[in-house]
Amino acid sequence: MTDPSDGDSHEQATPDVSRSSPDSDSDSGSDSMGAHTTVEFDGRTLAYAEYGDPDGTPVFGFHGVLGSRLTWALFDRVARRAGVRLIAPERPGFGYSSFQPGRSLLDWPDDVGTLADRLGVERFGVVGFSAGGPHALACAHAVPDRLRGLALASSVTPPSTHGHADPFNYAFLSATRLVPGFSQTAFQAAAWLATHSPAQFRASIVGTAAAPDRALFDDAVGDHLVRDAAEAFRQGARGPARDMPLVGEDWGFDAHGLDRPVTVFHGTADETVDVEMARAFAEDLGDCDLYLTDGAHYSTLVGNASALVDAAL
Repeated sequence: MTDPSDGDSHEQATPDVSRSSPDSDSDSGSDSMGAHTTVEFDGRTLAYAEYGDPDGTPVFGFHGVLGSRLTWALFDRVARRAGVRLIAPERPGFGYSSFQPGRSLLDWPDDVGTLADRLGVERFGVVGFSAGGPHALACAHAVPDRLRGLALASSVTPPSTHGHADPFNYAFLSATRLVPGFSQTAFQAAAWLATHSPAQFRASIVGTAAAPDRALFDDAVGDHLVRDAAEAFRQGARGPARDMPLVGEDWGFDAHGLDRPVTVFHGTADETVDVEMARAFAEDLGDCDLYLTDGAHYSTLVGNASALVDAAL
C-alpha cells in the first residue's frame, strides 16, 4: 500500500464508507430470499441464489465461515439499484452444496468458473466477506482474465499476517492448523446448537460479537444474520470445519503477487480479524484501497453494501 498522497492506495474513513449502522439501501432479508438453485457437476451439487437485477452486470458474492447464500440477500436492493446480478454460491458442505473431501482453496475458482459457464457469464466482479475473502483472492489468482472488480469486507488475511493477530485469535488460528480435530470439534458444537437450540445459538453469536455488531442484532438484519449462520450447518459441521483451517493455513498461492487493484473494507473494531492484520495485508498488496470503518466484522459488511458492490464492477 503506497502513500495516500499518490492517489493509488489509501486508508480512509469518510461518511460514505465509515458506518457501523446498516447501509440505508441494505435489506433485512425475507423468507422469499431463501430460495436456491443447484447445478450438478463432478458428481457434486453446487447451490446458489441470485439477488439484484437478473439482467445486470454479474457479481459473485462469497460468504464467510458462518454463512451461506443468504448473506447476500442483505444486498438485494443495493444490487438492483446498481444494475447488478448478484450470484451467491455456497461452498462445499455449506447450505445445499455437497461436501468436497480434501478440497483446497484453489479448487474454488474451478467451481466458480463452472457455475459462471452454466449461467452464460463470461466476466464478473467478486465480493468476498470474511473467509470468503481468500476465496475471492483465489479467483483473482486463478482466473484473472474473467474478473472485473475485486472487493473484500472484513476479510481473513494470509498466514504471513498472523503475527499481527491478538493473542486469542493467534492461538485459535494456530489450533485450527496444528491440533488434529480441533476445527471439527469446535464447529460440531455450533452445529448442534444451530439445530437443537436456536436461542442458545443466537446467544453465542451475539455474546461474542463486538459492540458495533451487537447493535445489528436488535432488528431484522440481526435475525437474518443468525439465520444465515445457522444455514452454514444445514448438513452438519463438515463444511465450516474444513473452511476454517483452509483459510488459516498456506493458501497455495501468493496473494501479494496479484497484478490487479483490490478494494478492502475493514472495521477498526473488528475482533474476528484484527485491523492490524488488514493493514499489513494491504501494505503487502500494494495496489490496494484500504477503507477503515468504525464498524466491526458484520457491521462493516452491512454498512458498506453500496460501496462494495460498486468496487466489484
